[in-house]
Amino acid sequence: MRVVEKLLKEQDFVAFVNIVVGAYPGRLNGTQITKEQLKKLFMQNQSNDESLHYYGLWENDKLIGGMRLHDFQMNLFSKMLPIGGVGLVAVDLLHKKEKAAKELIQHFFNIFLEKNIHFLALYPFRPDFYKKMGFGYGPKIYQYLVEPSSFPKGPTKKHLKYLTVEDQQQLVDCYNRVVAKKHGMFLKTQSELSFIFNNPDNYVIAMEQEGTVQGYIAFSFNKQSDSNFMLNNLVIKEWIYETPEALLELSTFLNSQADQVNRIEWNTQEENVHFFLEDVRNGTNHLIPSVYHASAVSGIGLMYRIINVKGFFDELLTRNFNGVTLTFKLNVMDSLLAKNNQQLIVEAVNGTIKMLESDGYDVEVTIDVAELSSLVMGVVTVQELFMLSRIQISDNQYLQALQQFFYVFEKPTCISAF
Repeated sequence: MRVVEKLLKEQDFVAFVNIVVGAYPGRLNGTQITKEQLKKLFMQNQSNDESLHYYGLWENDKLIGGMRLHDFQMNLFSKMLPIGGVGLVAVDLLHKKEKAAKELIQHFFNIFLEKNIHFLALYPFRPDFYKKMGFGYGPKIYQYLVEPSSFPKGPTKKHLKYLTVEDQQQLVDCYNRVVAKKHGMFLKTQSELSFIFNNPDNYVIAMEQEGTVQGYIAFSFNKQSDSNFMLNNLVIKEWIYETPEALLELSTFLNSQADQVNRIEWNTQEENVHFFLEDVRNGTNHLIPSVYHASAVSGIGLMYRIINVKGFFDELLTRNFNGVTLTFKLNVMDSLLAKNNQQLIVEAVNGTIKMLESDGYDVEVTIDVAELSSLVMGVVTVQELFMLSRIQISDNQYLQALQQFFYVFEKPTCISAF
């Protein structure tokens, strides 16, 4: 018999660490010191961070897997919404291919359904695995690897200063103001703040004007050669900016590192930062036919999932859906959560929606919960899904109206790692 319960005892965490090290051998060192550090970190997180919860999967009183759950707050179209997250899903090597991971994720669903939370997110160890479990793709990330001189040099960097843990509140205030303006972003948890300031390899440079931090960069250096200690890359861990002035001063700082830094690694979800950089080429000199210069490498990561369609659409009652007037029937297919195979009649009048009990509607829409999760967040559009045969519309004359209804002017951004 299998049960999922919260990890409480020290021996439970010892067993969980052994499972984590086996599940992620490429990421974690298997030495006893590292295991002890991990155990202390996990126990400290569970005790001191109210947003973190560690759960284990037991079979016949033996721990065979576990996961870390997160309570987040996300900006959903300028409304702060609770959202559940999961990370560190790990299964004992002897119990692979026994559906243990699927069972953990199902408990993940149930735990947040009991909290009346309708929306979840995760970073997948395999996107295809979680796609089959109803998670839809989130925004892509673009990894640039450019020379420092590619960052524009502004007229000054006199407002820049180092931030330390004593300045933590200034950083949080700046970050929270950005979150309030950016759809999809999560508020920071205590563990995230600790990661920034407690890592001795990290530097934090901020642009401060009139006593207010208006932007900052957290970064570290990555050695590029064992024989040349002067050959390093600068790796941007986090770059937040409220104003063009803050962006330009921080860019000026990066530009000034040319004598010490080979290239700068910048991971961003902003699709058009190549308009900001002088030379976006990544140094490979690779050409994509006919003449497209290799620049950013893109990747799929964060994935979203609606676990209660009706509850999630209730959260959207305050949003204006682009002034559209339309009534449609929404058929949602969810192979994992039977209660989520829902049919909703959505009436929109000048962009304001409500749910109807009657069967009168203009058009019928059928979509899998994975694609719906991506669609409502604005990652993909109705027309794109239609051309890719990922959405069925009973009457194509309403395609443009549905496109406008679901269209999101600003794609979601999320820099929280978990």
